[in-house]
Amino acid sequence: MNIGRVHHMGMIVPDLDRAVGGFRDVLGLELDHTEPYGDELEIAFLPCGQTLVELIRPLTEEGFSADWLASAGPGIQHVAFEVDDLEGALRELAAKGVRPTGPAPRPGAGNTIIAFLDPEPFGGIIVELVQPR
Repeated sequence: MNIGRVHHMGMIVPDLDRAVGGFRDVLGLELDHTEPYGDELEIAFLPCGQTLVELIRPLTEEGFSADWLASAGPGIQHVAFEVDDLEGALRELAAKGVRPTGPAPRPGAGNTIIAFLDPEPFGGIIVELVQPR
């Protein structure tokens, strides 16, 4: 498996405009774009070097991200690593006993294919693998 870079840090926020404004006005990061992810999320992408800051606002009161926000509050939810062959990476991880959570691979935001991994081997940290299309 070839990990290319940290693709993005996924952060759950209750107010997308406020969060984008803070990253823009305080840190100088520019908004690249926002996009819906199904009916459940709105996601903003702010480049920072070779990594994206991914701000995620739940659009519903139900679902994984909404539950995360309700229980943990705003903050970093996951770290995503870029791979060049997601299916190959998943086979390699399966051989090590690491399984994805949910359907994998599946379409992701930002024209990607993604897989979230069982957080147990990573000390409870949610890890996402991302392959650009």
